[in-house]
Amino acid sequence: MRVDVALIPPARPPLDTTCLVVDVLRATSVMAVLFGRGLRAGWLAGSIEEGRAVRAALGDRPGGIWLCGEANSLPPEGYDYGNSPLEYEGLDLPAEAVLSTTNGTPALLVCASAPLTMPAAPLNAATVVRVAVQAGRDVLIVCSGRVNADGVRVEGEDDTLAAGLLVERLVRLGARPGDEAMYALQQYEAARDDLAGEMRQTFHGASISAIGFGPDVDRCCTADVYDTVATLRIEDGRAVLRPLER
Repeated sequence: MRVDVALIPPARPPLDTTCLVVDVLRATSVMAVLFGRGLRAGWLAGSIEEGRAVRAALGDRPGGIWLCGEANSLPPEGYDYGNSPLEYEGLDLPAEAVLSTTNGTPALLVCASAPLTMPAAPLNAATVVRVAVQAGRDVLIVCSGRVNADGVRVEGEDDTLAAGLLVERLVRLGARPGDEAMYALQQYEAARDDLAGEMRQTFHGASISAIGFGPDVDRCCTADVYDTVATLRIEDGRAVLRPLER
């Protein structure tokens, strides 16, 4: 089995690999919390406006449904909640949610055609890695990256660090790393003794810490808290994450 890393979402949708999508600060960390605490469906939207439209189209749902996400790291107007894993750990959750974030949900949607796609984060790393190995395919870790001042998507150092943690776990189980996987692994190994501190120095880590979400950075760097993973599927033409039944 081979593992590689895409430092930004690939231009062509992956078709024959298991995809682990990483937006560690904070979308896929939030997803680890939501599904770890019992969410049954996370409907994905590629933009804030699309999130509103999907929520309206779904209507009332048994067990309730929230509209959740962020724009510039804060809850958009009309959304029920934002993108804080610590906040969701203190709430009584509904059965379903519509999820829309700047980087994480678009990265997941790029991978919708892959045979197996899972949001991944340190918070659920052990289980995500185990499921990926059991699937028996090569693994592509897809980092969501960030959009720079010129509107170009570039490497997000926070995602690279989280990808390196996943690479380390996969290599330990026998996976052969490609060049970008080795790069991510090296970045992680240099930071592993103070991962949260290094995350705070990244663009995303510094920006969300500056607006009061520093504790989220620490939580997002905590490994193996949740043992539930979600998989991406298409239902009635809509992309949805559902917990993997084990």
